Amino acid sequence: MSVIQKKGVKTAHALPKFDVALSRTRRAQVADTLRNFVLSGQLAPGTQLVEAKLASRFGVSRGSIREAIWELIDQGLLINRPYAGTFVISLDEKTMIEVFSLRGALERYAFTLLWPKRDGVFREEFTARHKALVNATRTQTRFDVIKAEMRFHSYSYEFCGNRVLLEVWEQLSQKVHLSFVISQAIVRGTDFLGESERYYTTALGDDLAEMLVEIDRHLELGMLAVRRFAHNASPPASKTTE
Repeated sequence: MSVIQKKGVKTAHALPKFDVALSRTRRAQVADTLRNFVLSGQLAPGTQLVEAKLASRFGVSRGSIREAIWELIDQGLLINRPYAGTFVISLDEKTMIEVFSLRGALERYAFTLLWPKRDGVFREEFTARHKALVNATRTQTRFDVIKAEMRFHSYSYEFCGNRVLLEVWEQLSQKVHLSFVISQAIVRGTDFLGESERYYTTALGDDLAEMLVEIDRHLELGMLAVRRFAHNASPPASKTTE
């Protein structure tokens, strides 16, 4: 899978094959499908999205495609370049490091807020999400592992009780997810499971200061994976959606 885009070079994959049943609004169905393609890596960073081709593939109007595309632009997954077109966003090393750094600040704040509120409900749901992550690493695809990892880490924002913080996280989480896809920071293996277990255990412990240090350490590992990837990445090919 091609990943980091060189300046001025268009990167793309053909649009994956799919069967679309438009059971909800056309815009919502198209947006969900395109979002899944981007976050699974099936539409690589730099891929150009052509409205006419997408309308033909989905069997919907260009207006519905345009609305779906702007929804993903608002979420930070696509970017519109005047006189050039719309592309899947490309995250370079600097941007991914900034994403991880901001996530660290947000996550420390979320745990500071939720720490005295942890109760049986928190522990039960946090444990369930951790078990789902462990199971995903053992039996499912890498895409499923990333989804389970994102759901696991989202719970601190959901539980802390700060609505604005949750909204900021939901916006940032799209780029966090994409960073995992691009850098391949999440992989199966003992190390990943061990790191996840350490984070989980510390989050249920008695020492907030220790948890804040663990958050920093946990995200530093992610940033190291990003740097390794960026230094080893090869230039992408040039295509557009078909």
